[in-house]
Amino acid sequence: MTARKENGIYVVRETIEVSRYEFDGTAEDLKRNIDLIVEKANAKGMINEGRFDFDLERGYYADDYEIKVTYDFDRVENEKEKAKREDAEAKMKEAASKKRKAAAEARKLKKDAEYAEFLRLKEKFEG
Repeated sequence: MTARKENGIYVVRETIEVSRYEFDGTAEDLKRNIDLIVEKANAKGMINEGRFDFDLERGYYADDYEIKVTYDFDRVENEKEKAKREDAEAKMKEAASKKRKAAAEARKLKKDAEYAEFLRLKEKFEG
């Protein structure tokens, strides 16, 4: 899961898989099941509104179809995800810094032939 920044906080997309059988029954049963799914999402830290997605998937047999129901919502990233994201950002920042330093060194060597010769000799006698 990748976090994205929205309104100053990092949010993550989460999905709850829903059994298609939870949509069988009377209107009251259906309403109660939808409320239970939304409560599960709220317990996981849902922000804003979620959305149900109904999709058809092919079954095992040629004329067999399955209804796949999911509930997608956004939630605030947890501490584990935050630590992972910050670690990745620090690594990217460090790599960019190394690349900038190497480019600056290359520019300096290109401009100053005497300095390049000094580094070559230093490497030869120290290494």
